[in-house]
Amino acid sequence: MIVVKLMGGLGNQMFQYAFGRALETHLNYKVFYDKSWFCQNLINVTPRNFELEAFGLSLNYIDPTRLFFSNNQHSWLKILKQKIKGKIICNKVYEKSFALDQLKTKNNLYLEGYWQNPKYFEGIREIILKDFSFPELKNPEDNDLQNQILTSESVAVHIRRGDYIDNPTTNQFHGTCSIEYYKKAAELIVSKVKNAKFFLFTDDHDFVKDNFRFLPSTILVSDSKRSDIDELNLMHLCKHFIIANSSFSWWGTWLSQNQEKIVIAPQKWFNNVEAEKNCKIVSENWVRI
Repeated sequence: MIVVKLMGGLGNQMFQYAFGRALETHLNYKVFYDKSWFCQNLINVTPRNFELEAFGLSLNYIDPTRLFFSNNQHSWLKILKQKIKGKIICNKVYEKSFALDQLKTKNNLYLEGYWQNPKYFEGIREIILKDFSFPELKNPEDNDLQNQILTSESVAVHIRRGDYIDNPTTNQFHGTCSIEYYKKAAELIVSKVKNAKFFLFTDDHDFVKDNFRFLPSTILVSDSKRSDIDELNLMHLCKHFIIANSSFSWWGTWLSQNQEKIVIAPQKWFNNVEAEKNCKIVSENWVRI
């Protein structure tokens, strides 16, 4: 048995699900998901809602209180006592120390991490596309935006700020994309896409209104009343993408089925040196600035 911990925002949840789905598909494992993180109030961590169920997914959940995490310091007698109590004995594996060989063990595994590497699930793209089928847009304004996106040379531009700015810990780890990055990316798009129309997705309207006047032909898409799922739906319909260092716009790009799409991503994904060194999230055929 494998348990995958779910945590973070929608984009993170999608990576964790896709990782578990790949294990289930390729290795025929029984995969369960632990969503208890969303009930916790953690210090210096942005609270998030559990959103995967909006895709209509049927997931196997497990209560982590049923698990006992064993390690080399636990005696066989203590482990036996936990089994008698009805606990499921698990080895907890963190992403940083994860190796594929660990999946060959007969032991139950509890996997904790973000798993932001598309190679984990590149062999099941069609399955993931089907699993992440969006519910129909119901708001008339969203339907109008959808029509504008589909009938133009639409370019999704994601400006991620929010806790990347407001939370000092998050800011130090992630950082934000500079205005210069967006200017260079827009110049590249304009040089390659005739009549490009820029659709702006952001969690900071005032900042965008003040700082993105350099973009020609823009529409501010984001609305605080719209769900993240509907926002991602609109984003993935765009033909081209200028993304932030964010798993949200990463998924908007990956879910796009436009074979001719131009994708521009930041050269630096993380501020944190170790995280940046181990970063494998950006696809090889994307342009990095």
